[in-house]
Amino acid sequence: MTKASALPYYPRFIFNCSDGRCFSTADVDSLAHIKDAHDVYNSDVEQFVPGREVKISWATTEGEPEVKLYTVDKIEIHQIKYDLDAPTYGMNSNDCTQIFGKEKKHMMEIYVFLKETK
Repeated sequence: MTKASALPYYPRFIFNCSDGRCFSTADVDSLAHIKDAHDVYNSDVEQFVPGREVKISWATTEGEPEVKLYTVDKIEIHQIKYDLDAPTYGMNSNDCTQIFGKEKKHMMEIYVFLKETK
């Protein structure tokens, strides 16, 4: 079995949150801190669809993660690549400035826009 984390490339996910937070990764293992908000087993999220509630554990300076609840508002796909070695031009204003996890080539960017749920 080939684990997705062993692949040299993966889609890059950019989670753009209404509270100003942003999370970006092409490392599937970095998605582990995003869970379905209503799953009692705390399973990994296997899909993002508008209207779905997720909880994200954000790192804090105090050491204990801060868990926040969000609703998926919309999803966009950008930078679909046909040649992974081709350079990417331009910058999307909805992108994050910091990438989490292992740096990998990505074959597309999937923007997941989240609204904070109070």
